[in-house]
Amino acid sequence: MKREAGWSLELIEVVAGVLRDARGRILLTQRPPGKHLAGTWEFPGGKRESNETGREALGRELAEELGITVRSVRPWLALTHHYPEIAVRLQLYTVDGWRGELHGREGQALSWVTVEEMNALPMPAADRPIVRAFGLGDRYAITPDPGDLDGCDAILDWTRGALERGIRLFQLRAKSLDDVALADLARDFGALLADADARWLINGPPELAAASGADGVHLDAAGLDRVTARPLSGDYLVAASCHDDAGLVRAGELGLDFVTLSQVRTTLGHPRATALGWEGFERLCHSSPLPVYALGGVAPGDLEQSREHGGFGVAGIRAFG
Repeated sequence: MKREAGWSLELIEVVAGVLRDARGRILLTQRPPGKHLAGTWEFPGGKRESNETGREALGRELAEELGITVRSVRPWLALTHHYPEIAVRLQLYTVDGWRGELHGREGQALSWVTVEEMNALPMPAADRPIVRAFGLGDRYAITPDPGDLDGCDAILDWTRGALERGIRLFQLRAKSLDDVALADLARDFGALLADADARWLINGPPELAAASGADGVHLDAAGLDRVTARPLSGDYLVAASCHDDAGLVRAGELGLDFVTLSQVRTTLGHPRATALGWEGFERLCHSSPLPVYALGGVAPGDLEQSREHGGFGVAGIRAFG
């Protein structure tokens, strides 16, 4: 274990794998009696030793726990959770292939479950944001403002282009519209995405989400500072824009679902803002208890780069529509 600068708790590095069967179900294992959080269900894996890479640690853990040899893995999601007694930095990998027959080599119970079934199982607190992440797209398209295009019809055309690219998670951001015009656009926007089986959040006051039929609300940095509790129930998604450690930690304390972190690169819209770069992005991701989308000068093709540096997805405007 090690102690991160500025943290009072010792930090444990943990790796885990997301394994799916032919029906798309996900493998969970049950923690045995006598262990921390005994009886809870979790993704298979364990502690990473200081002399191991994440991939090496996962291969060793899955061989020891499940009797399999991992053939191919990819980073999927990373987050940090503070329990009362320890802090855990968890890196999940998608396991694309393995050899051997799965079995609990340590006598632990195994179960293949759907995401819906996970919601009814006792799981460690650190895993709850992960369960929500299974329902999120890894590319988060943010609409241009209607004032920057040729009105609201152009926003819908832009959105159709993003849908054709396979994007299924959107943020409707239209700061130049009044409440009436925004409600009209939200109605048409929501109908378009419903036909495509896509999800969307509205950037604005939380009450707009329910009124507009959105799947949730996206809080800007000022909105995140104003709220004192999660503003919507778990039936909705709640996300926030973050730019530093304090915002990431606050979003986690409020029990939000995911965040955007900007800006990774210099952009035309914010030419004077200091870019984080991928190293700065990775450093800040270490503070996040929630899935992080890289924002600012990134494109859909940067998804793997984001994940290699601790992110879950990529978000943007110009390169996404």
